[in-house]
Amino acid sequence: MSGYTKHMCDSDTFKAKNDLNKFTRSIITILPYDYSSETIVELLYKYYPYEMFLINEKHRYYSDKEKSLTSRGRKSRYNFPSLHSLTKSLSVHNKLISNDYKIQHQQKFDETKQLENIKTFSIERTPKIKKVVDKIEKAKQKTQQVEPEFLDSLMGLYDRKNTSQKDKLYIIRELQKYYCPKVIRFFSKKVDTEFNNQLREMAFFHLQSLGFQPVLRKQKYMRIPSKNEKRRDFLKNIYMKERYNIKEIPQELEYRIENSKEQKIKTYDFFISHSSADYSVVQMLVQHLNKNKKNIYCDWINDNDYLKRHLAGEATLNVILKRLQQSKELIFVISENSLKSNWCKYELNEVYLQKKEIYFIKKEDIETGNFEYSRYKNDWFIDASYKQMNLFEMAT
Repeated sequence: MSGYTKHMCDSDTFKAKNDLNKFTRSIITILPYDYSSETIVELLYKYYPYEMFLINEKHRYYSDKEKSLTSRGRKSRYNFPSLHSLTKSLSVHNKLISNDYKIQHQQKFDETKQLENIKTFSIERTPKIKKVVDKIEKAKQKTQQVEPEFLDSLMGLYDRKNTSQKDKLYIIRELQKYYCPKVIRFFSKKVDTEFNNQLREMAFFHLQSLGFQPVLRKQKYMRIPSKNEKRRDFLKNIYMKERYNIKEIPQELEYRIENSKEQKIKTYDFFISHSSADYSVVQMLVQHLNKNKKNIYCDWINDNDYLKRHLAGEATLNVILKRLQQSKELIFVISENSLKSNWCKYELNEVYLQKKEIYFIKKEDIETGNFEYSRYKNDWFIDASYKQMNLFEMAT
């Protein structure tokens, strides 16, 4: 409902101004001898990075809604100012940058005292900043920070009228594995417009885990997304209450891969063949590849919700085989652990038979920040009887 959204926009603007007022007052004692409006904003970003992030996100959120309105010829409704505009509208800001106050500040300025204040303030703020950053980074570790082309197809599939609540649930689970602006906007929209309670709550809690602060409005304030009476009745009395619990087992994913569209459309630039004992360095490699816009397949990121080690069996193997087919190339992370791994040897043989490129990178190189991978020309792994290898007793 537009009235509800307008009310929330006004409320969020009021809160943002109050918060900025409080934050600006807190940095007065650490202002340098000479400062400007830009200096104040820089200090706010330094000591309140998460809070500034949230204000910027609110601005983006309401700006998107405003663009949607004006593009349809509707009247402007959501005027949430930018962070700089909000800061400059504060009375405390205007006081601080006035010539009279600056003169008084410079006359009383004591660099030793200022440095002591900075130290005290940093001791207070640093643990709080770290706590939030660590929480968000932990949530991001379960995602890839890249934007593969098939995301558009997944979102389009979700928005089809004939897509069931159950299938939408699976699509949301797949989208949760990517952290990028496109996915964040998708979930923000679903928090506002998705009429099914379970799906809307999934979008809401996922955004919360990543440090966002979406608003989960009550059902009565939501517009039923249809003008057809029969469809409206279905949405309100059936679809809204539908719930489905995914079976988090390899067999479930195996079935979805063979029978569902959200799995069939997925592709990867690289399959990462590695030992699970090298978890930390593989994570570093994934982050590097993501920065270079490469979408990778790594079982504990992409399919961790299904592929539990204690449930490893034929279904697990079938999933891995499908992911190898969906991957363009393979990178083998060489380590003492991976060279002993039957799983790695199996994956290398499969990709070799598919005549796809195999690259390698040493664990030690990743640890030192060297992410250059090379074509793998060593054929030690080739084994005509590799399909008879035991994969399930000591899976690594």
